[in-house]
Amino acid sequence: MVTGLRIMSFALFSALFYIISILFIAPMLAKAQSGEQIQRPNKNWFILTALFAVICHFISLFPFFSNLFSGENFTLMEIGSLISVLIAILATVAIALKIKTFWFLLPIIYCFATINVTLAAFAPSHVIQNLAQDLGLLLHILLAMFAYAVCFIAMLQSIQLAWLDRKLKTKQMVISPLLPPLMMVERHFFRVMLSGEILLTLTLLTGAVYLADFFGNENIQKAIFSFLAWIVYAVLLIGHWKYRWRGKKMIIYTISGMILLTIAYFGSRAMLGMN
Repeated sequence: MVTGLRIMSFALFSALFYIISILFIAPMLAKAQSGEQIQRPNKNWFILTALFAVICHFISLFPFFSNLFSGENFTLMEIGSLISVLIAILATVAIALKIKTFWFLLPIIYCFATINVTLAAFAPSHVIQNLAQDLGLLLHILLAMFAYAVCFIAMLQSIQLAWLDRKLKTKQMVISPLLPPLMMVERHFFRVMLSGEILLTLTLLTGAVYLADFFGNENIQKAIFSFLAWIVYAVLLIGHWKYRWRGKKMIIYTISGMILLTIAYFGSRAMLGMN
C-alpha cells in the first residue's frame, strides 16, 4: 500500500517531470514563432520525461483507484487529476505517433496536469458521493472522463487552429517544420471532436441505463448541461460537414460546449451522480 508521504513524493516527481518536458519544447516553440532556425528536441528524451511524468502521476492516484473499486469516498480534486493525466497521455501518444498538431498544445496540457496533480496531493477537496461496486456505473464514469479529456483537447486544437489562421491572414506565419499545415490541424480537430461526441453519447446512454436517479432532482442539472453540450457539439459537426463551418463559429461552439460540459461535470458536489 502506498503511503500518504509516498503519494506526495510521486506527485512532486510527476510535476517535476512535466516541467522538464515543457522546458524541452518551450524554447523550440518560441523560436518557431519568431522565425529563427530551430532544431527538433531530442524526441527520445522528451518521451522519456513525459513517460516518467504520467507514470508518477498515475501512482499518485493509487488512493483514488483503491477507493474507486472498493466503493469508498474520493475527492473532486482526484477526479480532476485523473482527467488531466488522461489528457496528457493522449497528447503524448499523439506526439509519439508524429502528429505535429499537438506540439503547441503540450505546454498547456502539461501545465494543466502539473496543477491538478499538485492540488490532488496537497489540497484535497471535499469528499463526494460514494461509488458502489457497480461495473455499469464504473463504465459510465470512465467514459465520462475520457469524453471530457477528448473534448478538452478538441477545444485546445480549435484555439490553435484560430491562431494559425490569424497568422496566415496577417502574413506573420513563418515556415517551420513544427508548424503543421492549417488543413491538417482542421482535419485532426474534427476527428478529435467527433471522437469526443461519440464518447459523450456513450456517457449519456450509460448514465441513463445504469443510474437509477439519472433524471432525479439531484442529477437533473448535470443531465441537462451534458445534453446541451452534446447538442452544441452535434450542431458544430453537422455545420462543418454540411456547410463547411470553420473559423470563429468553430471556436465559439467548441468553447461553449466545453463550458457546458465543465458545468455538468464540476458544477456540483455530487459530480459522479452524472459524470
